[in-house]
This record gives sequence, C-alpha cells and structure tokens, in this order.
Amino acid sequence: MKKYIYLLMLLVINSITAQTKPTDYFSFYKGGERYLKPIKYVMFDSSKNDNSKTEYKQIIYFQIKQQLFKFDAKNNSSDTCSVDILKKISLENPAELENDAIAFFKNKKKEVESKNKVKLLYPPGGYNSFFKIYVLEKVKSNKIIKYEVNFQDSSF
Repeated sequence: MKKYIYLLMLLVINSITAQTKPTDYFSFYKGGERYLKPIKYVMFDSSKNDNSKTEYKQIIYFQIKQQLFKFDAKNNSSDTCSVDILKKISLENPAELENDAIAFFKNKKKEVESKNKVKLLYPPGGYNSFFKIYVLEKVKSNKIIKYEVNFQDSSF
C-alpha cells in the first residue's frame, strides 16, 4: 500500500512541475531568486502591410509593427488551437511590449530591492527576457496556430 501512495505522490509532483520549463523563469542576477515570466499574446495578421512572415529552414520570423519575433522549431513549441481561445486571453500591442517590459522591470526591481535589500542597476538580458511571448496566426476560419517565440529586437 505504501508503494502505491509513494507512486501516486511522485506522479502528482511530476505532473505539477511538468507544466513549466526553466525558460519560463527569469532572475535578476546569477543564483538569485527565479520569477515566472508573464505571458503575452500577439496576433499576426498577414493582410496588414506592417506584418510579414519569413520562413528559413525550421525558423520562422514574424515582423509585427516593426517588432521582430523568432520561432525556432528546435527550441520553441507550436500548438493548434480553436478560435475560442481569443475569448479567454487578451492580445497585446507589439509596439507597446518594450514599454510594458520596462514598467514590469521597474516594479519587480523595487519589489526585489526592498525584499532582499540589494541594489539592482540594469536588466540582465534586455527587456525581451522578461516576457514569454506567443504569436497567434489564424490559418482557417476556426483554427489558430500558437507559436512560442523569442523577442529579437531589444533596444532597452
């Protein structure tokens, strides 16, 4: 009976921790506390002039409102979803992601400095490391492909 209880506990713990990956977290300094990245969703619309999609081997580049996002099939994942997902999430303006990241950094920096009594000067890897970003592309009238992407342009 004890074996079954231990097995059940192991499975529950494994399923809980399997939901997040190490890349879903960031820290302000090496060895520092890790924080979960907020998730941001951006819609790609190929009919708009300021949007483009370029594919090269297993890499897809999305340019949306002068912001560049990179999907690498080796490192990132994609998922097919129903259009109903748009009712559950809020879409972000790609042009405002940099400002949102700066505000997020400043707020989190104040929180960490007051909690740990340390002085932080700069973001560790630019503002693109603070958010987990998904690009949504509508492929059919009822289907959307959700790409986990890396933010390429960083002028923080």
